Amino acid sequence: MAKGSSTQDVRQYMSRSESIVKRGSPYAETGRAYVGLKSSGSGICAIEMRNGVPVSFISHCAVKEEDHGVKYLRQVTHTNLLGLKEVYLKDGVAFFLYDAWGITLDELQRLSHVFRLGEVEVATICKGILQGLEYIHNDLEICHGDLSCSTVLINDGGDVKIAGIGESMIRKSSLQAKFQDIRAVCNIAHTLLGHDNMTGVRGTLGLLAVDFIAAPPDVTVENLLQVHLGTSKASIITLKIRFLALVSSNCCTTLCTSG
Repeated sequence: MAKGSSTQDVRQYMSRSESIVKRGSPYAETGRAYVGLKSSGSGICAIEMRNGVPVSFISHCAVKEEDHGVKYLRQVTHTNLLGLKEVYLKDGVAFFLYDAWGITLDELQRLSHVFRLGEVEVATICKGILQGLEYIHNDLEICHGDLSCSTVLINDGGDVKIAGIGESMIRKSSLQAKFQDIRAVCNIAHTLLGHDNMTGVRGTLGLLAVDFIAAPPDVTVENLLQVHLGTSKASIITLKIRFLALVSSNCCTTLCTSG
């Protein structure tokens, strides 16, 4: 397809989806205030503030208008995905405005001396990731492409969220990339459980070690969701309570103070 035709398609798409995809930069919008971040390590480069309260978290990436994925940028709603609110396109850069952030699994790992995840909590987190991944693969029909402890977070309500869905829509998807997403969940489980605790374990920890870390290369999200992870509503509530206690005790530094 010629570049002109592709660009026209993108413009037509944006005219049909003005509520989320717009021309220009979010920083040029009047009546909106932003706080820039130096290096949060999470991909977030700025926070939109309103009356002293963070309302949007911004990341960006390079993009070409002829990129196939630009046409499919859209709002998504799923319990385990960080909501994408708006997208701006300007001079080869896409700006993604996301819902309220939280603390990433990578940051939680660095706080292990004050907040150590239990076996059931790790299983609960993995189940949340898999449910979000199932929606990405089957409903959106794309892959994530960058799943890691840095792109999975727990928000202030204790919910597991996969970040970066806007960037995922831009990337090219393939069957191999979907398998890599699933392998990434196995790696996350391995990291959260701890490399030194994998020998001679039983129960939930043993199930995760065998069914996640040693999963075959062609395993599917549905296969892993069929594994009894020992999760329950009670375990989810426990995870939320522990996380809220962590936040209220000021044990962690939020993105709002990293700028």
